[in-house]
Amino acid sequence: MSPLVDAAKWMLLLSWIVSGGVLGWNHRRVRGERRRRGIAEEKPSIRDSRSMKGLAIEGLSFLLAVVFSSFSDGPGDWQCVGSMVFAVIAAGLFVWALRHLDLEWRIKAVVTEDHRLVTSGPYRVVRHPVFLALVSLLVASALLTNPWWGTVVCVAVCVYGTEMRVKAEDGLLERRFGREFTEYKARVAAYVPFVR
Repeated sequence: MSPLVDAAKWMLLLSWIVSGGVLGWNHRRVRGERRRRGIAEEKPSIRDSRSMKGLAIEGLSFLLAVVFSSFSDGPGDWQCVGSMVFAVIAAGLFVWALRHLDLEWRIKAVVTEDHRLVTSGPYRVVRHPVFLALVSLLVASALLTNPWWGTVVCVAVCVYGTEMRVKAEDGLLERRFGREFTEYKARVAAYVPFVR
């Protein structure tokens, strides 16, 4: 096994550890802080169940990446380099986005009465940086472990689920914030920078 493959594997493992650790820590921190402040956990004014369906489809894309890994003969140099780049993007985005999202963090698409529209940090570049981080983590994983066609299938399935989540969350935010969100949406891409 080449040193580049070893480096890519370690980088991917580190990205998974950082991403999962930050998500878990942040979820626990936010729930605890809401409890401490007396903010009801589920005090939604509006919600959309399509978001959870999209999350399930994104989960399926990661499962497919595991299944397709058995068809791979091993990654080439370009796959290793690509995997390392996307692994760094994923971990960095999770950390940066959750720092700015703060108490607005939710797994489900829920907009509460006291919801705040976050437009700082990575939210100046994309409206859904957590979704971009998730897609980046999948790309990093699939590039390193899947044949090229497996990577294409996994990413297509993940993008389909992500599009469902974007539509659900954008719809809720538009209903809650009206023109403020419409103007934000007009100037900031959904989850791929510079792609409306």
